[in-house]
Amino acid sequence: MSKGKQERWFATLRAQFLPEVETSNITTLAELNESLWAWIECVYHQHEHSETGQTPLARYTAGLDQIKTVDPEVLRRAFLWRETRKVRRDATLALQGNIYQVDAHLAGHTVELRFDPFDLSRLDMFLDGQSVGPVKVVTQNRQMHLAVERLASEPAQPPKPKSQLDYLAALRTEYQTQQRRTAGRLEFARLLPADANKE
Repeated sequence: MSKGKQERWFATLRAQFLPEVETSNITTLAELNESLWAWIECVYHQHEHSETGQTPLARYTAGLDQIKTVDPEVLRRAFLWRETRKVRRDATLALQGNIYQVDAHLAGHTVELRFDPFDLSRLDMFLDGQSVGPVKVVTQNRQMHLAVERLASEPAQPPKPKSQLDYLAALRTEYQTQQRRTAGRLEFARLLPADANKE
């Protein structure tokens, strides 16, 4: 049904962007993200498609009225991690070294916990597929799930040898210049209501 649009996007990304990442001097996730946006805005969105005769950006904006946006809360819930736990007799349960309090009538039941692995202060609880609501934190020893904490603390790779030309660095600079030009000068007088300028 999609005619392979997503697959084609990833093929283009692998063929055009990833080789540049391999030869660039990117050392942080922020630089990688900024490089990707610069490549999308300055290269990908400017290249005309052979079949449509339009750039990807022009094609996308031409159909904005047909795009359905997803409710942010629905999207958040779609990416929650899930784990099951048995509620103890004292109506508590443990996850990643943290202790949570639940309603006393749930003691002995096995429940499903749904949570953002980057924020263990909020857990949603489900019993037999039905939401029972959030659980209350009693003791929080860990903010993030150990699996994502390890990812964030992996040792950095040794720096790659510097190449003569870093295409992505040049592209990031071009993108920043383009963003500044688009934003224009900030004039505080224009931000005030017309009445305020008379005082």
